[in-house]
Amino acid sequence: MGEAARPLRGRRAGPPSQQPQPVRAVGAEDGKDLARIIAEQFGNGPVHEVKTVVYRRPPHDMLGADGYSLVSNYFVRRVLPYCLMHNIISKLQAAVLSNMIGRQKKGKIEATHAEIAEELGVKRTSIGHALDALCEKNLVRKVKRSSYQLNPRVAYNGNGQEQHDFLAELRALALDSNFPDELAPELSLFPRSEVG
Repeated sequence: MGEAARPLRGRRAGPPSQQPQPVRAVGAEDGKDLARIIAEQFGNGPVHEVKTVVYRRPPHDMLGADGYSLVSNYFVRRVLPYCLMHNIISKLQAAVLSNMIGRQKKGKIEATHAEIAEELGVKRTSIGHALDALCEKNLVRKVKRSSYQLNPRVAYNGNGQEQHDFLAELRALALDSNFPDELAPELSLFPRSEVG
């Protein structure tokens, strides 16, 4: 029978240097450095300190108190300007989309037509048509009255994991419109390799 298979009672004790060290009780005064005490008792010697310097980047300095959203460079550089120049998206639709990007909370928007209209300086009745057009283009999704979801692949204001979870939640709905993964055909003007 090998050494490892032998019952504990029958094992011979090794040399004193290999004997397990007794663990001493740790009092409240040792609590601040408990990890060091455990490492020294089980590691057969002193523990060398490693000092870490943490560099924190300064936060972004943005206008206003609402923070910021991450917006797809592809969308801002290629899709939106082209669509504005060729009247695929109206000025009002672009203004409503911009307003929704700015008011989103992790991709979700709670706003009435009247609130959006007041901020844009237009009549409330014009907002409904613009929102319907944005929904048809898969830039925005209406959940219920005054509740919308912004396409998180276009713009999102949370961290990457939160966006990933939100995308998974939306994809699990398996919507006929393929929201959020496909924009309307008139917005998909460029090769798929550019879209990602």
